[in-house]
Amino acid sequence: MREISSRIELSPLQACWDGSGFTPGPPKDTSGAQRKRLFSSYADHITWSDPEQVTRAIAVFERMLRAYRKEVEKSYSPEGETPQQRWAKSLKEVRRDFEFDGYQITEGLRILKSGESRPDHEMADAQLYAEALCVLRHARNQMERLPSTTRGKGEEDIRDVLLVALGAAFAGRCTAESLNGAGKTDLLLRIGDRNVLVGECKIWPGATEFREENIPQLFGYLTRYDRFAVIPLFIRAARPEEIVAKAAKELAEHPRCVSAADPDHDGRQYNFVMRSLSATPWDVEVALIPFAIS
Repeated sequence: MREISSRIELSPLQACWDGSGFTPGPPKDTSGAQRKRLFSSYADHITWSDPEQVTRAIAVFERMLRAYRKEVEKSYSPEGETPQQRWAKSLKEVRRDFEFDGYQITEGLRILKSGESRPDHEMADAQLYAEALCVLRHARNQMERLPSTTRGKGEEDIRDVLLVALGAAFAGRCTAESLNGAGKTDLLLRIGDRNVLVGECKIWPGATEFREENIPQLFGYLTRYDRFAVIPLFIRAARPEEIVAKAAKELAEHPRCVSAADPDHDGRQYNFVMRSLSATPWDVEVALIPFAIS
């Protein structure tokens, strides 16, 4: 991981450690450049015999792997490899090193002990989240085809259309204005005793308000075990593409953004991994789904 740190830009590397609960100290290994020294200033002061500290360090390493992937995929390859091929080759090498210490790296870049599997409920939640996003995209597409469904309507009225769509798809288990965390979230899909989607709908308010008010508001609704969120962004503009780009940029450059994926589904969904607001933070998948409304 110290070698990988040299491939990550300094600011994203620092962000991987921010909020981890570790305090930097004088690096014991000063042979590397600035980024390696930054890594050593934290890693050299971790008590590796303490399971709790190891768990927190692994969470940092997972964030580093996501940042490393972005650097590998955008790097130049004289052999003509695709970004995905370059990453697959790099990941294979990292996996081999971790296997020596009894760890495995999943496709989602989670670091687990060898033989340890992801809990079944986590796999189910991820699948349910993906299905819920699919429902929202289809509802968005239909609403854009029928502008009368949004013409002259406010945020709550448009949200209720999405509530109907999610409620129909998930047997009424999606609710609106539901208490969760620090307030009432617009959309809450709760299956059993777990939240599989926390949603906050917004009419585009401008870049500053989106950054300083809307994103923190969503964070406030997330509790310790909430891992999946969505921002349905309603846009009233002749050229919605420009606003979508601004919103995606605000999320990608947010200090709590761990990684930003390329747009998915014909550029109609943007996926991010964000770090929660907590002294012991966790990562949350956040999808931005833009709606061009009448």
